[in-house]
Amino acid sequence: MITKVKTGQTNSYLVHTPDGYILVDTGTANQTRKVERALNNAGAGIEEIKLIIVTHAHYDHVGSLQEIKIKSGASVLVHEKEKGLLQAGKTDFPAGTFFMTKLLASAGNSFMQGKFNPVDADITITDKYSLQDFGIDGELIHTPGHTEGSISVLIEGEHLICGDTFFNVLPNSVYPLFANDQAQLLETWKKIEQLNYKTFYPGHGTIFNRQKFLKTLKRKKD
Repeated sequence: MITKVKTGQTNSYLVHTPDGYILVDTGTANQTRKVERALNNAGAGIEEIKLIIVTHAHYDHVGSLQEIKIKSGASVLVHEKEKGLLQAGKTDFPAGTFFMTKLLASAGNSFMQGKFNPVDADITITDKYSLQDFGIDGELIHTPGHTEGSISVLIEGEHLICGDTFFNVLPNSVYPLFANDQAQLLETWKKIEQLNYKTFYPGHGTIFNRQKFLKTLKRKKD
């Protein structure tokens, strides 16, 4: 069971396993209570979070990470290319992929700082990583493009919790509004196309299906 939790500007996801919960991303700062409320609604407490997966180390995905890690005692997992950023507590804004978001990215890096409370990761990965030890049929996969160390979470072979590899905020597209390497992102999308993911859980916007992904990909290929 996957539960979406709106944590500021971002979606976080609670994955229920026989051994407890896995939390994917923590949203912006001061979102801990929302995660606790979602757990309480399921008859659980924050201490039942056993693993926190960071899809990438941007402030809107890790703003509440330090507090939730301390309160839950959970291990934190991140890709090795994001580990240093997580420890530093600061990341640059990613590049925009549309005219307006290019302007926003430039302004963000000039006038704002993507700061958050630093966290030391307990687990770092480089490519695939099984979640069987956490009581679920799932694995992590490296999905670079939005950032170099972006990762996604595959649950039961068909549900993909995908961070900012996709944005579902436009009516006819799931292409990210920001990505540091669009060529690399397209290669990631082509790899995802070869796999049978049916439902996508993005970091921004609503959950969407494979058909919307394939339509967007076709336009990008053409």
